[in-house]
Amino acid sequence: MKLEKGVISNTQLMYFMLCFLQCMVMTVNFNYSITEHDTWIAVLVAYAITILIVLVYTQISQRLSGKNLVQINDVVFGPYLGKVISVLYIWFFLQLIINYSYFFNSFWVNFIMPETPHSVFIILLFLISMMAVRSGIEVIARCSFIFSIIVAAMIVGVNALKIKDMDISNFMPILSTSPKDFIQSVHVMLTIPFCDMVAFLMIFPYTSDNKKLRKPALIALTMSTLLLLVVVLGNIAVAGLRLTNSTSASFAATREIDIANVLTRLDVLIAISLLITVFMKITVFFYAIVLGIAQILKLRSYQPIVAPVGALAVAVTLNLYPSAMEQAYAARFVWPFNGTIFEFFLPIITLIIIAIRKLPKKRGIYE
Repeated sequence: MKLEKGVISNTQLMYFMLCFLQCMVMTVNFNYSITEHDTWIAVLVAYAITILIVLVYTQISQRLSGKNLVQINDVVFGPYLGKVISVLYIWFFLQLIINYSYFFNSFWVNFIMPETPHSVFIILLFLISMMAVRSGIEVIARCSFIFSIIVAAMIVGVNALKIKDMDISNFMPILSTSPKDFIQSVHVMLTIPFCDMVAFLMIFPYTSDNKKLRKPALIALTMSTLLLLVVVLGNIAVAGLRLTNSTSASFAATREIDIANVLTRLDVLIAISLLITVFMKITVFFYAIVLGIAQILKLRSYQPIVAPVGALAVAVTLNLYPSAMEQAYAARFVWPFNGTIFEFFLPIITLIIIAIRKLPKKRGIYE
């Protein structure tokens, strides 16, 4: 039985992925403390590598057209090992939900409403995300078009207002970062903001033309990277080495905007952008989790498990890290190695096995 009956166009997929990837303009803060003013170069290198990874993702989905990640694992690795790998992926997506929601919560509590209880933002965010997931993939995709335009407009507008405060000398000296730190920064950028789009292997089958996934995916990746470059270059030009003194460089740099004492406190736009992009991130992972669980358990619908998964995620998020500094440490030294397994190794192994076994061998082999 097909659990998801909704279908989205390839254009909707492009905006969907763009909105999902736009969260990288916030999570890039983890990189400033590593590569400082060379972070923009790390962005370009990570983008070039991600193109290859995206080609792996789209090739897997196109070879086993109409099948999502759980079904692909069953075909490639067999019904038993495949389900084990699918459960590990679901656990990975749950970790992503928890980490992103903690990041969102710590930002809003520390910068926007410091006297608000921590649980308020988390609970409200998950309630909205649960409503979106229950509405189905078509509703989420339609929302992503509006959200991606709003976020892009805010990013371009805010950085245009920073021009008068920019100093080109803040980019000097170029490539002063040690090779070890540069590689670490690229690794962090690949695993956190870029390649967690592996979750779209659960969404690709529900596009109108499953054989033409490469173009919308690469366009979304390129557009989001351009927006990221705008943010990173703007932050470096304004803040320079002060980037490492704040847990949110974009927020701190935007707070300095003052146009004739009229346009001030535009940092609230950064908060709104974070709200939109983290919501989309969490909703995609949430959808992938409940759909995957429903398929593994052979349920008729994923609707009944939306609330239990949401409650579990809220409970874990509220007790995850003792401080934001602990999360920053995990983002630099722990999470990249965890993400590498699911975002690089397993997809590449999957594609290799597909090629060796020449899957699909015939129509109906994985029906």
